[in-house]
Amino acid sequence: MNVPVSWIKWGAVALPVAVGIWLFTLWQPDRQVELHTLNLLKRASSRDWAAVEAMMGADYSDAWGHDRTRAIDDARKVFSQFFALHIVALEPLRVETGREGATAEGPVGVFGSGTGIAVAVMEGVRSAGGVFVFRWRRDGPWPWQWVLVEAGNENLPAYSLGD
Repeated sequence: MNVPVSWIKWGAVALPVAVGIWLFTLWQPDRQVELHTLNLLKRASSRDWAAVEAMMGADYSDAWGHDRTRAIDDARKVFSQFFALHIVALEPLRVETGREGATAEGPVGVFGSGTGIAVAVMEGVRSAGGVFVFRWRRDGPWPWQWVLVEAGNENLPAYSLGD
């Protein structure tokens, strides 16, 4: 079977154009913030705390009065009570970008199995309802460089297992 040379020429033009359009769409701030938020939840579900911490800005704070170090320490303690853990966005995230950064918000669910503390955490998140708000800041010249600077849910109490 012979492939006409014109097909190869058009393919050589169409492929880079298609990749360029895909990258342009992927690198839009709204899309990047949505992907970063979903990735954060996935990394927390797998309890990869080093990766979660790497996604957080040095100036991170949250609604429960944590800085980055304290948030990771408390998350490590609380989520160690789970035998199985799955943290997911229950609906598509609503993302808004602005001059100062971006916000992703939506309901988040915590599912799994574990000790009584794990059950209390799952029930607390479920009964708190409301939306979780994740605030992100651009942290470099590249379109994928975003860091988490704040997270919270106004209806959810702080969970801590002590120091």
